[in-house]
Amino acid sequence: MYEVYMLNRPVLFIEKWTGSDSSIVMNEPDDKGLKGLAPMLRMHPHIEQIELISSNVESLWMRYCMMYREVLAAGCIVENNCGDLLWIERNGKWDLPKGKVEKAESIEQAAVREVQEETGIDAISIASDLGKTYHTYDENGTPVLKTTFWFHARHDRGKTKGLPQSEEGITKVEWHEQPTKRAILDKAYPSLINLVQKLIEPGQ
Repeated sequence: MYEVYMLNRPVLFIEKWTGSDSSIVMNEPDDKGLKGLAPMLRMHPHIEQIELISSNVESLWMRYCMMYREVLAAGCIVENNCGDLLWIERNGKWDLPKGKVEKAESIEQAAVREVQEETGIDAISIASDLGKTYHTYDENGTPVLKTTFWFHARHDRGKTKGLPQSEEGITKVEWHEQPTKRAILDKAYPSLINLVQKLIEPGQ
């Protein structure tokens, strides 16, 4: 099973229909169908989710990936010793610190570096792997598939004051206690809400 966010809506690559009445279902989509996903989502903002059903999910996913330029990124959900989580406000949306992986650095190194650069907060250590998220976007007319590797990280201090990286569109760096307030979640990307939920409620 794979889940990719296109225009901030989930597209699932699965073997069987989930049973959701709010989903658009496509059985064994061909390449034309895959290429038509983004235009369909743009034309129909009411679509909440798309389910792509296939007996060979891996093959379907590979065909989909071949249509995009891949970008690798890494980021962290940072927790301090008070149990608060670190959030940033970027371009009017609440986000988690993340960014592209540079040459000659590991995924883990990239994740820690991005936290330090975007928030100005150091003393960060990786605690565990939270998996990957996928989302697509256009860059100068080129379709891009970004794979972001996520980690749960520890900040062995309290509510350390941050310094937003303004050149990246970041205007706020804030610690928020758990459970995260609705005012934050309502302005956060859906994929990040699921990621935070995964950390708070393992196995969900």
